[in-house]
Amino acid sequence: MKSISTLLLAIIIGSVVSHRDNYGFGGGRPGSGGRPGSGRPGNSNRGCDSGWERFNRPSGGWCIKVFRGEHSQANAEARCQNIGARLSGVQNQAEINYITRSALSLISQSSGSVWLGAKRTSACSTAPLSNTCNSMNSFQWTDRATTGTAGLIWNTNQPDNAHAQTQQCMVALASRSAMVQDSWGWQANRLDDVGCGVVAGENGPRTVRAYACGKRA
Repeated sequence: MKSISTLLLAIIIGSVVSHRDNYGFGGGRPGSGGRPGSGRPGNSNRGCDSGWERFNRPSGGWCIKVFRGEHSQANAEARCQNIGARLSGVQNQAEINYITRSALSLISQSSGSVWLGAKRTSACSTAPLSNTCNSMNSFQWTDRATTGTAGLIWNTNQPDNAHAQTQQCMVALASRSAMVQDSWGWQANRLDDVGCGVVAGENGPRTVRAYACGKRA
């Protein structure tokens, strides 16, 4: 009788353990791709599609992907919107670094600029860099998700709105070296204000060669 009772107890315990495993108490449900212990389907990129990088922002999860192409800012924005995204702003230095590093993996040149999701404010549209229109208030983010000013990490004396106050858009400079030299010296992984078009045939060290799209996770 004792051996029969022991056998029945073992069967009952085994049934309970199997039930727990199948429904996520001790592991992901079979075939769900779930995180162990989650009991629900998971995503290894935490809500971002394959090839997109997730960043945690005050406004929630944000997915970024960089694409190669020499487009105007408006064309790059349209291309992002065609895939359910926007040109991405940058919340902080980490996002800038990711975007520039990704751009360098896509282009053959040693440096180039990347379109970002920001536009010069109407109040500073025709103003040079000044106490009134300074590095923290001359631009506003356009992706509806970037917040604050921590991502406004500009190159020295930027955004200056040069060339007859026509620099209404923003780029990040990607470079395989710490500095890029043309008529001036430019730091990599910093921002610059530029005109919103693309000069046909331009092949300088700061030519726009990529764009960064962003969307909510």
